[in-house]
Amino acid sequence: MTKFSIIRSQEWWSHKLPPLLAIAYATALMSPLPFYRVALWTVFLLSSLVFGAIYVSVINDISDLEEDVASGKINRIQQVPEKYRWFIPAFCLLTGLIFSYFLYPDLLSCALYLSSWIVFSFYSIKPVRLKNRGILGVLADGCGSHLFPSLLMVASMSYITNQKIDWLWFAAVGIWALTYGLRGILWHQFADRVNDIKVNLNTYASKIAPDKFETKSRFLIIAELIALSVMLFKIALITPFICLALYLILLWLRYKINNTQIIIILKNNDKPFQILMADYYQMFFPIALLLAACISDYNNIIILVAHILLFPYILWLAIFDYFYFSKVVLFKIKHLLLK
Repeated sequence: MTKFSIIRSQEWWSHKLPPLLAIAYATALMSPLPFYRVALWTVFLLSSLVFGAIYVSVINDISDLEEDVASGKINRIQQVPEKYRWFIPAFCLLTGLIFSYFLYPDLLSCALYLSSWIVFSFYSIKPVRLKNRGILGVLADGCGSHLFPSLLMVASMSYITNQKIDWLWFAAVGIWALTYGLRGILWHQFADRVNDIKVNLNTYASKIAPDKFETKSRFLIIAELIALSVMLFKIALITPFICLALYLILLWLRYKINNTQIIIILKNNDKPFQILMADYYQMFFPIALLLAACISDYNNIIILVAHILLFPYILWLAIFDYFYFSKVVLFKIKHLLLK
């Protein structure tokens, strides 16, 4: 066990932080201010989110311990002595208050930042424990992990770049973040459905048959893609569209060659799967924005390099797949020509 396993960083570092940074990048690029001038503020916001994510991970494990033991699930917090378990979230909470102090006097950003901490405390900790209250738990997770942090990126980057908040951009980001966040927590709940039913945990997914959720999942992805379309229109850059095309090609190749199923939320079987749009948000979208920033000003290249070094896994996996699929396609073409 390592300290990184205790804070479950593998579950949120590469998956939840890059989409949030993409919103920060996009908002900054809407300003006439050179992008590299706000790089340190972006690091500040990233750091504030990291401490929030650690807080959420640890209090969730502490609060889930009884149910996890009953269902036979591994809970990392078991390996920490009981008297020390609350030290990490207490330290993170203190750090979060310090970050809030430095966000002031931007009251909207302060409110959005603190809202994530509050809603996740209600999500995990008894007696409220929204996680055990059906749809309220789904909404709490979607808001805490995606909606509030994404809107924080818009509000804070607008404030630091002296922009008035573009409310169409703000609303589109909000709808996109909420729907994507709901897809994420619903995927997690349906994946844990059997264990949750064992311990009679009242999650939303434990009380609904998966085959009755298909229509709702389609509604979520449609709303998400409409919001994303508005966002791409507001950004008005070519690189996100080019990277979207590259992502769709990769998605199709993984489906055709690796037989990897494409899912919105629910898995149909035990085959390997890819969640629709996840890799675009987590890798292609932020890199596309940083490439646009580099094209407009070469000084921004250091930010692109830093981003890649911080979040390399999905990028290298995509590069590996592109090379592998190229070899497969070339082999098939050569085979056809030799017939």
